[in-house]
Amino acid sequence: MKNLIQLSFLIIVLFSSCGQKNQELRYNVAGTITHATAQKLLLQEVPYGGKPIITLDSTSLKEDGKFSFDFIAKEEGIYRIATEKEVEILFINDEENIQINADANDYNSYQIKGSKNSEGLLKFLKEYRQKDSSIFATLYNLDALQNQKGKDSTIYWLQKQKTDKINQLNKFIEKTVNTETSPAFLYYALGLSTRSMEAAQVLAMAKVAAERTKATPLVEFVAKLNSQVQANTNVGPIEVGQMAPEIALQDVNGKIITLSSLKGKYVLVDFWASWCGPCRGENPNVVANYEKYKNKNFTVLGVSLDDDKASWLEAIKEDKLNWQHISDLKKWESIVVGAYQIQGIPFNVLLDPTGKIVAKELRGEALGATLETLLK
Repeated sequence: MKNLIQLSFLIIVLFSSCGQKNQELRYNVAGTITHATAQKLLLQEVPYGGKPIITLDSTSLKEDGKFSFDFIAKEEGIYRIATEKEVEILFINDEENIQINADANDYNSYQIKGSKNSEGLLKFLKEYRQKDSSIFATLYNLDALQNQKGKDSTIYWLQKQKTDKINQLNKFIEKTVNTETSPAFLYYALGLSTRSMEAAQVLAMAKVAAERTKATPLVEFVAKLNSQVQANTNVGPIEVGQMAPEIALQDVNGKIITLSSLKGKYVLVDFWASWCGPCRGENPNVVANYEKYKNKNFTVLGVSLDDDKASWLEAIKEDKLNWQHISDLKKWESIVVGAYQIQGIPFNVLLDPTGKIVAKELRGEALGATLETLLK
């Protein structure tokens, strides 16, 4: 978890220009902040790319707590109203007039009107903070128990609870990214996702969002994160005994599937393609072993190096490949080629329930013999 948090400070992307507008518009954000008389109030822009926050304007709150700021922007972005202390109210400039009402004694209860995307962001942040706080509470209890050399059963239970809570948080973020349309909102959520998700999974979500919105900053985010993932990609051959690199790609219905979501089972990660003759020739063998061992804690994940979806789907149907299938439809440009140092297909790796590689390049009788030994 600490590594994931450190990663967030390197990758987190909060920005101010994500829309598709092409002309300057004047915006007004106004409202009331009670219990903050005479405090200095700041209007700030949260720039794209992790750059320092920019203060656009400032004012002193009146006795009645009312405030009003006017500013000009070309595109949709993230802004905040803040005091000089540790208080911030985030909003998105998707409408020209936005109303914010807050109480200085409880800023987390602020309300926003006139901005659909800001209201959605506020709702998202409230639930995110609840889930995030619950994770840290579990981590605190787990650390304390481990330091006190507590019971193994209790430590195991807390570790499982931590994993479950992180998975719930990630599913919440993924659902948000898959349903929201505001580029600013999407970028903010993707930035937060780097705290708890593998970079490969964040990249997969970002690609889907970029393709759906066509927003330039999201496309740039994908390019930047892709470069970082590629830079950290294994440069040597995949070896038995090492943990399998994460894979996160879309399935046939566009849903993102991660390799890590299959932990707890033996998994044959099968790299193939509809255009690959040897792959199609090996498929009956894979099918036979899948049918024989699918009820013995074993499954197959098909990872296609196709570039034509129709051909990919037709091959799945023709060869009766009744397991999960994923692909980014980029053929040899697929991100999995570098991650697994694939020189040719068919190629596969067999993982144990922890995600460790226990065998690779299992074809013909070797696949059945290995599975028989492991899954007696």
